[in-house]
Amino acid sequence: MKNVCVKMMMCLLIVVICSGQGIAKEPLQPVTIQLNWVTNVQFAGILMAKERGWYEDAGIDLTIKGWKIGISSIDEVVAGRAQIGVAEGDTLIKAGVNGNALRAIATQFQETPFCLMSKKSLGIETPEQLRGKTVGINSPESVVMTKIVLASKRLGYKDIVPVQVGWDIAPLINDKIDAYAAFMNHDPLYMKEKGYEINIIPAFRYGYDFYSGVCFVTETMIRKQPDLIQKFMDVTLRGWKESFKDLAVTAKLVVEKYYPEGSVSQQTESLKVFRFLARLGKGRKYLGWMEEEYWAKGIDILHDFKQTDRKIPAADVFTLKFLESVYFGKKK
Repeated sequence: MKNVCVKMMMCLLIVVICSGQGIAKEPLQPVTIQLNWVTNVQFAGILMAKERGWYEDAGIDLTIKGWKIGISSIDEVVAGRAQIGVAEGDTLIKAGVNGNALRAIATQFQETPFCLMSKKSLGIETPEQLRGKTVGINSPESVVMTKIVLASKRLGYKDIVPVQVGWDIAPLINDKIDAYAAFMNHDPLYMKEKGYEINIIPAFRYGYDFYSGVCFVTETMIRKQPDLIQKFMDVTLRGWKESFKDLAVTAKLVVEKYYPEGSVSQQTESLKVFRFLARLGKGRKYLGWMEEEYWAKGIDILHDFKQTDRKIPAADVFTLKFLESVYFGKKK
């Protein structure tokens, strides 16, 4: 009996020593995610989960790369410099048309923050009221967005006066233009801080039907590392739920850890917009959810507006297998 007790004590001691030295722990799997914008509350779910240590708990050593000039999240993932990327829905569709074997695994936001913004004093509240107005254009994407919004009311690009302004809203402030292609989570908040009352025309209400902040991976990764993707998905959705619980707390964390040039108040207001866009919902209305019909609509829009030379099946752009596992326990 004495020998048995001694052996049990020795076994217990070995377990304790091994655990203390981390021998029993599996090594973390390195994963890099390439964002499509600067690291701020636009990616609050990912940042929150990172700071809470949830990726590490799931066995993932996550490296987060913010956007820089000249960086494309599509290119980074295709080249293997990142395993997961974030892109806008229209960008991912174009990548698919161009032959890139990529799949969306979830969307952070059900709708885009793209909008057309104007001073309230001008009374521009609908696309029809843009007729004959000067509109500040800052990118090729804003040209397409503006054309789609106008077309929803049977107007054409010729019905406005486009003005190239870059990413500077000073022309709007100084009354050099009547409206400006903007993002709901940033530019209107800036205008309000400066004391201006504004109107916005949300692009998603006028035919600009694309998911925003889409997380995507390669088809090869889906085939070879589905368990790793599932772990990432489980943790990221948990992070988004946590980030929406107390917006000010989340904004403070993001500013302190990732976005020192921002302010907590502005980031809190920005996060309110993202919470709204994330919870608009389509179909089953689950956080991160995607619908084939909505992807198909976006594919049609890009082809109709000559942004792509052919259409591809919506099923080639996204997969629900990981979301279904999260919400319904379905096996991959």
